[in-house]
Amino acid sequence: MTKIDVKKGLVSIIILNYNGEKFLENCLESIFKETKQDYEIIVVDNDSPDKSGEKFSKKYHECNFILNKENVGVSEGLNIGIRNANGEFIVLLNNDLIVAPKWLDYLFEAYMNKGEGLYQPKFLKMKDRSIIDSAGNLINIFGFGFSREKGKKDLLQYNIIEEIGFAAGTCLFCPKEIFDKVGLFDEKLFAYNEDLDLGWRARLLNYRSYYVPESIVYHYGSAQWKWSGEKFYLLERNRWVVLLSNYETKTILKLLPSLLIIEIGLIVFFTKKKMLVKKLRSYLGIIRLSNHIRKRRKTIRKIKKVQDEQIFESFCCTIETPLEVSETENIEKFNKLLKILCKIAGFYKISKDM
Repeated sequence: MTKIDVKKGLVSIIILNYNGEKFLENCLESIFKETKQDYEIIVVDNDSPDKSGEKFSKKYHECNFILNKENVGVSEGLNIGIRNANGEFIVLLNNDLIVAPKWLDYLFEAYMNKGEGLYQPKFLKMKDRSIIDSAGNLINIFGFGFSREKGKKDLLQYNIIEEIGFAAGTCLFCPKEIFDKVGLFDEKLFAYNEDLDLGWRARLLNYRSYYVPESIVYHYGSAQWKWSGEKFYLLERNRWVVLLSNYETKTILKLLPSLLIIEIGLIVFFTKKKMLVKKLRSYLGIIRLSNHIRKRRKTIRKIKKVQDEQIFESFCCTIETPLEVSETENIEKFNKLLKILCKIAGFYKISKDM
């Protein structure tokens, strides 16, 4: 791809805050210390019960604090920040991280080399900086999104700039123009998979996502939700919303037998986790959003430039999950099933095999 010759314009750094009293100050101070480009900081507070938004708005007058009167969710909270951004470039940041030296320089360098797209750094664990939190985020062909190498030792095993499934919203860099063309985050998703959905929709318009290992942020991770029943509910509901919205009808029909088999396996998984009600609730949530899904499909069909056959080149057949979600043995069994189902659906040869 042709290199972009562009001056570094204003960067709007948007931080979504919710109960960030223990995190936000360290995040802001690291940005002040390690960022050399011309930037503005917009903090969108989602009516934090700990009043951290109000507290830090009085201390950091150089930042633009937007104090929502209610928790509008991750998707709409980020949208509010983007709508109020003045920069040519956007950076989205979680409040529970700190940035390393030259973090933004490396993202700009990758952008100038690779071109228009979405970019994410390498995420390392805050408590143990030798452990990976994400070496790029990937999309499974059946709609599961995950962080590559999460929880593994950082041995520089993924140490080159490369295309990935989607750039994680934990720290995402892109030109603001991409949001103008692709659209903002889907506010109906509320939380989880909103960044996967954005990356998928961007790919449909021929914007790729990239992993930039030289750029590093240290991430606390799951500061609010952890691996709760509510998180599993949102992940499963939103996975289906994204699948049904972004895939063509013929693709959904081709995948449907495999998807139904996976659903049986997930029902067993949720039952063992004593969260079957959450899985069943996700089906109800999909039904409630059926009109929204139809509208999304119609909009996406009008603007898409890339067909599903090309999209699969950016996807993979298997998944990775942290040990706190499921034991390694269970994941290995699940991945064997996924490989078989990929072959049955006829996509195994053209999709990435983890």
